[in-house]
Amino acid sequence: MKKIVAVAAATTLAFSLAACESQAEEETEAAAEVLDEQAELNEAEADLADEMAEDATGAEEETLENEADSLEADAETQEEVADEI
Repeated sequence: MKKIVAVAAATTLAFSLAACESQAEEETEAAAEVLDEQAELNEAEADLADEMAEDATGAEEETLENEADSLEADAETQEEVADEI
């Protein structure tokens, strides 16, 4: 749910900021903004998983650490793609 709200907000912001540009440029910038927002959300979720892992033990700790690593990797990929757009 949080991702949907973040994506919608980022898309709205991107479209409102790109009023002077061509439609194709607007859509491209909007897509980049959405990816940046998704990356930020994934980073926040990774931070939360890391914090939860600190309080966990055993298999649960390992699962949370793996989830955090995966989210961080996803965020990095999204940021790289957004930068290339």
